[in-house]
Amino acid sequence: MKLLLTALTLALMAGTAGAQELRIGSSADYPPWESVDASGAIVGFDKDVGDEICKRIAATCSWQNQAFDGLLPGLQVGKFDLVISGISINEERAQKVDLSVAYADAPNTVVVPAGSEAASAKTAADLTEKLASAAIGVQTGSTHEQVIRAHFPGADVRVYDRPDQIADDLTAGRIEAGLMERSAWDPLVKARGVDKLVYAGPLLTSADFPEFGKGQGVALGKGKTELKGKVDGAVSAMLADGTIKTISEKWFGYDISKK
Repeated sequence: MKLLLTALTLALMAGTAGAQELRIGSSADYPPWESVDASGAIVGFDKDVGDEICKRIAATCSWQNQAFDGLLPGLQVGKFDLVISGISINEERAQKVDLSVAYADAPNTVVVPAGSEAASAKTAADLTEKLASAAIGVQTGSTHEQVIRAHFPGADVRVYDRPDQIADDLTAGRIEAGLMERSAWDPLVKARGVDKLVYAGPLLTSADFPEFGKGQGVALGKGKTELKGKVDGAVSAMLADGTIKTISEKWFGYDISKK
C-alpha cells in the first residue's frame, strides 16, 4: 500500500511538473471585464474565462497587470504567452498577433453629458453627424480609438489610459462624448449619476463600424499553432457547454457569450 501511494504521489508530481506554464497579460482597469480587488488580485469576467481555459488545457497560469496599449506589444516581444483583456478580433490586430475563436461579443455605446444634443441620436449616422467636431474620449490602443479616427474625421480624439478617466473628464465637461463597451460604461454611469451622463444612439457593433471586429478573443504570439489549437478547443467547449454564458451572467447580469 505504501509503495502504491508513493508511486501515485510521484506520478502526480510529474504531472504537475510537466504542466505548461503560461503568462497572461491583462489590463485590470476595465470592470467588469477585469479589475483589481482590495487585496490587489485581478478579478472579473476575463479572469474567470482565462482561469477556466488554463484548467481545461492543463496549464499553470500567472496573470500580469499591464496598461492596455502595452499588451499586444508585450505579447509580440515574448513578455506574455496570452493576452486576455477584451481584445476585439479585427484585421489590423490579426496582422500582428494570432487570435483565438471569439468567446464574447460585447456591444459598444457612446455616452454624453445629460442635455447634449447628441443624446437624441437614433442611429450610428446620427452620432457621426452630431459629434462631427466633438472632443471624444477613448482608451488608448482600443478599437474605439480606431472607430473614432476612421469615422469621425473632424473629432478631437482624446486618448486615456483608463476608462474611469474618460468618465471623469466627461462629467467635468472636458470632453463632449466617450466611446467604449456598454458593459464597461454601466458601472461608470451609475457611479457618477444618470442625471449627469446618458447613453446616446444605438448599441454599436461591427455592422456599424467594421473596426469593432468579430467579437473578443484570446491573443497569442504569431505561429503558436499548438497553443492556439488548445485555446480554441477550450473556448469552443466552454461556449458549447454554457460555461462562458454562466460566467458572463455572473459579471454582467446578461449573456455576452459569442453565439
